[in-house]
Amino acid sequence: MTTRNKRLFHSQGSESHFLLSKTDTGRLKETKSKEIIDAQDAVRSAFPDMLSGNDFINRAYQQLDAIAQFSAMVIRLDQVQEDSDPAELPEGDDGHVDVAGILDRLCRQENGLWGTLEAGFFASFFPGRNGSDSLELAHDFQKRLVEKTAKTVTIGVASFPTMAYKKPEIINNARKALDHATFFGANSLVAFDAVSLNISGDKFYEKGKIQAAIYEFKLALELDPSNVNVHNSLGVCYGLQSHHDSAIAEFQKAIAIDPGEYMALYNLGLVHLLIEQRDRALEYFLDADKINGNNYEVAFQTGTLYLETGNFEKCRPYLERAAELEPESGQVYRYLGDCYAADHMPEAAIPAYKKAIKHNPHDAAALSALGGLFDDQGENPEISQMFLSESVVISPENGLFHHRLGRHFSNHNRLDEALKEFEKATSLGYDAATDIQAIKDRIKVEK
Repeated sequence: MTTRNKRLFHSQGSESHFLLSKTDTGRLKETKSKEIIDAQDAVRSAFPDMLSGNDFINRAYQQLDAIAQFSAMVIRLDQVQEDSDPAELPEGDDGHVDVAGILDRLCRQENGLWGTLEAGFFASFFPGRNGSDSLELAHDFQKRLVEKTAKTVTIGVASFPTMAYKKPEIINNARKALDHATFFGANSLVAFDAVSLNISGDKFYEKGKIQAAIYEFKLALELDPSNVNVHNSLGVCYGLQSHHDSAIAEFQKAIAIDPGEYMALYNLGLVHLLIEQRDRALEYFLDADKINGNNYEVAFQTGTLYLETGNFEKCRPYLERAAELEPESGQVYRYLGDCYAADHMPEAAIPAYKKAIKHNPHDAAALSALGGLFDDQGENPEISQMFLSESVVISPENGLFHHRLGRHFSNHNRLDEALKEFEKATSLGYDAATDIQAIKDRIKVEK
């Protein structure tokens, strides 16, 4: 491919294209509606001595200070998380008071203590209990609630000691286990483990708190060093920080554990693309595609890499498949248009660029390319100029776009305007010296 043609294509080796084997944390809804606040007030009326929030936590850890072993639970009534309409429930049938009553009796029987972390979230501690004990207690609690009210709760449990966690951190671990349990539906119960930490790391990742996510993923690997998803997720975080060697090491660990882990293969390819090792990148992309041919990013990156290296015949099937997998992606249509155009297939390139612009009217590259093709095809010059001019308005720093607009003016004998655009293109790093000289020669002849 010539230097000029290479400028048509831009590597998609962007950190934003990493594949994270993550959970759908959108399921972890915040539940702070007025109905829950009212339920908290009802519980407090029924149990006026109940402690909440920091008051409860501080009291609990005062009592647990000399305890060598204990378990913790965090409990949430399922009907709230599942967005049931409180108006459809019989008056007084919210269920939170029932949860509090059964939890109070269980704690009296088992020498535990309970309270609320916040509205809608109950918590309890059981001195002397280990992880398996806490699971039995939680299961017993769920059974009692169903038998009495036909309602269900989701519960996360954790225990002390666990790794190097300090006592005040155990209730947070139980909360993470509750998030983990949410993914299994109503009446679920989960003990804190590596997956709980993976989900917690995913939440930090989605909020852009990469260092906090790394901390959670590292702890997860202490609990389960063979967890492929966590190695992959940790590698993604390192990749986002441009710690490429560390990212490669984590992806390679994931592949060593599971050679069929296509996301780690793809991510490994992406890191090699970021460090300009395109041949290695392509090998990993192709390996990932063999395992999962229905992933958009794998097909898209493979296609754009073939496009960048000038292999248009191999580029097309990957980008066409990517377009089938995500037909609402304007980006893939733009690159598919580039592929068709570079392979001298304007009749295919024009519809592709039109789709790109339909999905993203501000895609300057597609606007410029389409305007250039219209010019070449002898379309209405006003339409061609409209697309070409819009592209330089959106991306005034792109020399190629100015050159195409200059070529349009040159084709229609608007020499002063053409010269201006060619000179602008040159100032932006696009080699238009030959075009500038040709325009100057034409201006001299006309004079």
